Amino acid sequence: MTELNDLSRRVARIEAALAQPILPAINPPEPPDPPQPPDPPAPGDFVALDCMYNDATDNKLVRLPALRSGRAPREDVGTLGDIRASDWEPDQDLVWRDKQSVVPQGYAQWSSNMHKGTLARRGGSYEWNNIGVASGLNATQLKWGTREYNAPRRLFIDCDFTEITQEHGLYVSPSGATVLSGCTFLRVGSQGAQWAYRPLPYQQYSADNMPYEAEPRHLVTDSHFVDCGYKGTRPSFNLTYFDPGTSEFPGTLRIANSSFVCDWPTERQDGKLSTGGLVVTPSQGNLPLAGQNMMREVSLTNCLFDFTAGDRSLASIRSSDEIAFEDCAFIARDHVQPFITIDKDYGSMGDTKSKRITFRNCRSKGVRLNIMLAANAEGQQQSVKHDIDCPSGELVFNGITGARIS
Repeated sequence: MTELNDLSRRVARIEAALAQPILPAINPPEPPDPPQPPDPPAPGDFVALDCMYNDATDNKLVRLPALRSGRAPREDVGTLGDIRASDWEPDQDLVWRDKQSVVPQGYAQWSSNMHKGTLARRGGSYEWNNIGVASGLNATQLKWGTREYNAPRRLFIDCDFTEITQEHGLYVSPSGATVLSGCTFLRVGSQGAQWAYRPLPYQQYSADNMPYEAEPRHLVTDSHFVDCGYKGTRPSFNLTYFDPGTSEFPGTLRIANSSFVCDWPTERQDGKLSTGGLVVTPSQGNLPLAGQNMMREVSLTNCLFDFTAGDRSLASIRSSDEIAFEDCAFIARDHVQPFITIDKDYGSMGDTKSKRITFRNCRSKGVRLNIMLAANAEGQQQSVKHDIDCPSGELVFNGITGARIS
């Protein structure tokens, strides 16, 4: 309703302007109307390419503060609490909204937890709408804003995660589609958002969720990650997807109008600089069909990557038929791995290979494309690197050979 009201006001102003006479009036004009407040910020106001010549501080402020300041009122709660399979009626949706959790000192691990319990498939979808999670003073044991097993279609709308000191803002093991829309992640210690589809045992863990039944679709829009992955216990990429599709049910991931900005003033205490923007990867062998990629498409539109220090690629994408970047800006400031890397560890991750990589109207400052190929006879992995700065143009690359197509 708010969007419709905003649109109506804008239309009314345009119609009023068009109704004014072209020639000046003979009679003295009436006093002007009092000034109107500006329209609220919209996702379209964020233009990644406009950020190319900002410093890192400016880019951290480009969108996140405006999003947070526009939130509807929230009810203050200590922790959000646990969710169990029995909380769902068959095939019904579960919606939580308008809550703010500041996790108190001494509370262990999470603000919200969806227990593993039975791995029976859950119906409907699970949505957080206008939820905030932050750590209270000295709440050093907080690992996750939420940790969820076997989640159905999962949506986070207008949610904020702040100072989750140890690990992730959200750590969800989904068995279907996922959505992040209008969400922010500020100074989360390890990963802002981790989606980990694991239908098989993983390391020391048992299976987390049921297998996919259809091709999963994942969406990120107007979501922003600032200074994540610093001094956490498991630093990694700001936005992580483990197995967002499989060879049997290939996935689609689309990210738009979003930013990933990391400006670290000092090294981690252990000397590691271990963060990057985005990773999309198989973790359990891309089963069950050999030779077929886990993803049909990974596309990013109007996205900003700005990283100062760190030792992981700004984006690392594996096993996708199509990869496309459009109207994106890439900035590396003293970054150890200033790359968009395709198929890192190719060979050890299975026999699939990304096929086609496209950049349209993108700008790069110090960042290159790095396409990983098969190892040579000595076992050393080969790669091909390309420039990706293409204002008003298009660059297309063959992911299998590493060659530029056009």
